[in-house]
Amino acid sequence: IPTLPPPPTSEPTGTATPTPDGPTQTPTATEPPTATPTLPSTDPRNNLGDPTWREKFDRGKTGFYTFDDGNTQITLTYDFLNLTSINANNWHGWSLGSSKPRNFYLEATFLPQTCSGLDRYGLVFRAPDYNTGYFFGVSCDGKYNLRVYDQKGDLVEFTQDDAILTDSFQKNRLGVMAEDNRIKLYVNGELVKELTDSTYNDAGLFGVFIAAQRTPGFTVKVDEIAYWTLP
Repeated sequence: IPTLPPPPTSEPTGTATPTPDGPTQTPTATEPPTATPTLPSTDPRNNLGDPTWREKFDRGKTGFYTFDDGNTQITLTYDFLNLTSINANNWHGWSLGSSKPRNFYLEATFLPQTCSGLDRYGLVFRAPDYNTGYFFGVSCDGKYNLRVYDQKGDLVEFTQDDAILTDSFQKNRLGVMAEDNRIKLYVNGELVKELTDSTYNDAGLFGVFIAAQRTPGFTVKVDEIAYWTLP
């Protein structure tokens, strides 16, 4: 299983050779439904209409890759893509789909299980291959950050924001709008950061990631992921 050398921060890193398609499993009980909130005025969903592509993980099979490299386990169960950090060692594990949009709005809904501190999860986008890309994440203590993985390190340091729901078992909807070198970051429909960066300007892969700093076995469930192609 290939691994990556540590980035400049000496933070452990990791990925795995993808294997196609996880197993179809018997439906299991899920958390009770919650009321749909009113969308904030800044929410891109107000104006984008139907997505270009959407995956709700309700068919038992998906284009996302599942694996277990001893640090990160990614499995597919009925209605969820499940990411688990086996060890609390800041190891980043991720799963990417095969589409390569360039200018887009991308979002996913995450349901973290028991976690705390800088245990974190989020979106990967404009990845030129399976080992690099932009990583936009939120932590279980209410911070967000953006890093260029294995290149420049953090573009946005960990920053506290009230838009992030910090309790375990509360859903957070993360979004990224990428137009040429302009990047906008959203949490639950609220714009939390806007910046420019040209490290990865071309079309690239997208997906989801997890990393645990404090909680061994930290798991986050991905409920839905979708993107909208921008003109």
